[in-house]
Amino acid sequence: MYFLYFIVLVIACVAIIYLFRTKTEESQNEKTEKKENNSEYQKLNKSYLIVYSLVVTGDWLQGPYNYSLYQSYGFSLEKIGWLSVCGYLSSLILGTYVGSTADKFGRKKMCLVFCLLYGTSCLLRYISDFYVSLFSRVLGGISTSLLFSCFEAWLINEHNSKGFASSLLSNTLTWAAFLNGLTAIISGLIGNLVVNYFNYAAPYGVAVIIFAISAVYIQHNWNENYGDTEVNKKKSSALVKGINVIFKDSTILSVGLIQSFYEAAMYIFVFLYSPILEDAHRLAGHNDELPFGLIFSGFMVCIMIGSRIFNILTRHNWKVITISIPVFFLGTLSMLLPIITMNEYILYWAFALFEICCGMFFPTLGCIKSEIIPEEVRSSVMNLFRVPMNAIVVVVLLKISSFNQEVQFIICTILCALSLLLSGYILIKEKKKAKAASSEKKMEI
Repeated sequence: MYFLYFIVLVIACVAIIYLFRTKTEESQNEKTEKKENNSEYQKLNKSYLIVYSLVVTGDWLQGPYNYSLYQSYGFSLEKIGWLSVCGYLSSLILGTYVGSTADKFGRKKMCLVFCLLYGTSCLLRYISDFYVSLFSRVLGGISTSLLFSCFEAWLINEHNSKGFASSLLSNTLTWAAFLNGLTAIISGLIGNLVVNYFNYAAPYGVAVIIFAISAVYIQHNWNENYGDTEVNKKKSSALVKGINVIFKDSTILSVGLIQSFYEAAMYIFVFLYSPILEDAHRLAGHNDELPFGLIFSGFMVCIMIGSRIFNILTRHNWKVITISIPVFFLGTLSMLLPIITMNEYILYWAFALFEICCGMFFPTLGCIKSEIIPEEVRSSVMNLFRVPMNAIVVVVLLKISSFNQEVQFIICTILCALSLLLSGYILIKEKKKAKAASSEKKMEI
């Protein structure tokens, strides 16, 4: 059945790409791109997506084998758990500070630092000492913060400085989300191949090579960009500036909380879906092992589907903040279903729906952040957005053994529901602003 579900999802993904790539949309795209200097945009788009695909491939290669690698080194379950928590704590404390320096020292430089740190982290996985592994996780946590802030901040600065239309930025972010799902599937295949031929450390060696290639490409093809140099000359730290910006604007604060809550639900969900599907499989009277590689691949196809749905909606002139409402509503619904039922197939499709929402979430939030975060503190603010998320995940991971499955999914449901409420608040606020602006124009007339 899971193989059939995977085929259905692949066919759906291909159909969406093909059926909604109409001639009308192509001609509109071409007109827009010609106005915005098509060759320059295509150059930036290609340059970013090549690097993004490489670095997320290196990131995806590691995930499936952390537990198996540490188990092969003889680490206890308690030690493996602490290594996971250490990664999130590192991202929370050290990653937030290191990532925020990109506005002052340069986003390109920090992307190169990312390649160095994450490559080093992967190399250290070859050493079976627990404290070396702990240090490796610290470097990995810092790298994760850089991955999800500096690269996007660099792209937005380059895009805006060249005067390209916001619709083209949403196109780039949509393809980035699509490639994120695609590279996850490819990484799984590569990882499985090298593990079969070598050992559990082999995927990390492949990741080192990929990060090295990424660094060389960035060095030779990317320009350097910064936040506002005049602002960054002031003595106050980038983090302080970022905190001030967040708390002075309720919209920015709301977007930061939306990101934290929804991404926290995503990261917690990663730890939950395998055990509950196994339990549901046993309750259905089956004793065979579930094909988790196939299930994971299906979920990644769902991310690809979600990214294309976002693209279709933006082509039909949906506002980005409006798209966020169904994303968070359906995400909340999908996390609510495991509390209500233990039917294996309902659970699978509920989780598939959640992954589709994730595929829509990434470009949606990227577009919103590009519009509201000031350029001079973009990297700082984007790193601060991840602080509550890391804190929530650390607390839940430390307490997860004391929660039953129902409570765990209730937490995820609440987090998604909070994101929905905050996106509704931003939408209402925008409508009030638009109404006030319209009234002012009428008064002038």
